[in-house]
Amino acid sequence: MDMQVLRERAGLSRAEVAFRLAISETSVRNWEAGRTEPTMTPKKYLEALRLFKCTPEELAAASEKSINQRHKRKPGRPRRFPENPLGQSSPMSQVNQVSDTPSLIYSDQ
Repeated sequence: MDMQVLRERAGLSRAEVAFRLAISETSVRNWEAGRTEPTMTPKKYLEALRLFKCTPEELAAASEKSINQRHKRKPGRPRRFPENPLGQSSPMSQVNQVSDTPSLIYSDQ
């Protein structure tokens, strides 16, 4: 069970959860998408348990499942930072090449 299933099981909309916990609807959406983990004061944590009608273990498992679903790599998904396929040097390697080369300073004295 993930965060969205937990919310739906309690019969709540994202807006209702956000209102009752005094947080933004974007925060609730980010929890469900696994982009962020719920961080709450102890008082809000207890309110969330009552709101979702769940145990602390269920809330922790739902949060963990949402995060894990977000970070699973799908087969065939391209890398976020591909290697240089065209053999071009990256800007950082050019910086290192320049900074590793000793420079000569000439003066007109």
